[in-house]
Amino acid sequence: MTAAAISNNSATGTQVKANKLSLKTEDFIKMMITQLQNQDPLEPAKNGELLQQMSQIGSLQASETTQSSIKDLTTSFQDALKGIGLQTQLGSASSLIGKSVKGTDANSNVIQGLVTSIRVKDNEVSLELDNGKTLLMAKVSQITPGA
Repeated sequence: MTAAAISNNSATGTQVKANKLSLKTEDFIKMMITQLQNQDPLEPAKNGELLQQMSQIGSLQASETTQSSIKDLTTSFQDALKGIGLQTQLGSASSLIGKSVKGTDANSNVIQGLVTSIRVKDNEVSLELDNGKTLLMAKVSQITPGA
């Protein structure tokens, strides 16, 4: 949760506005303890109300933990997929060594040549051709047996 906070500076009489204040589980526990310390002794809080507040704090903690775990899992899964995709491309690219390929460069110019080696740069697999040109694996449109 986020909330804007405004506090008075008694020395200058001006208001200071905080950007954002993030409430955490500890903040709710502190508020509950303050509530207990300042309650009317003739009308104390009922056990049911206290249990309900404790339950809500527990739910908040569980929700925060679950959300953090899901975020970490999603990041790990995305990283793993990138790695698998790169490995698959490397396997496919290595099978093209010695074969003739045709495709287009970034400017849509046709590039053709015999694959002599492969290279990985910025998580992209490129084919090095016998004519000195480079063709991205993703831009290959035709593969024929080598000469």
